[in-house]
Amino acid sequence: MSTEARFDIRIPIGALFLLLGGILTIYGIATHANVDLYGRSENIAINLWWGLVMVVFGAAMLYFGLKAHRRPLHSVAGEETEIREHRLGLERE
Repeated sequence: MSTEARFDIRIPIGALFLLLGGILTIYGIATHANVDLYGRSENIAINLWWGLVMVVFGAAMLYFGLKAHRRPLHSVAGEETEIREHRLGLERE
């Protein structure tokens, strides 16, 4: 399997959380002074805080997904093992 063929679910999930968290954060900043909207939550801007949480979570998912995506799929030691198993007839499909 080549490096380009790998699919890491963290990348699209991270992008989705980052996008939606950004939208929610912007909405929370725009409405943080609205007493009627945040009256039931003791005037805590819930949209702003949860938007920031989603942005941090999405950024972490993207970071770790892209970090794993850049890592090589196989190592030199693994290739040496494959060659030795092929030479000895021990490899299985």
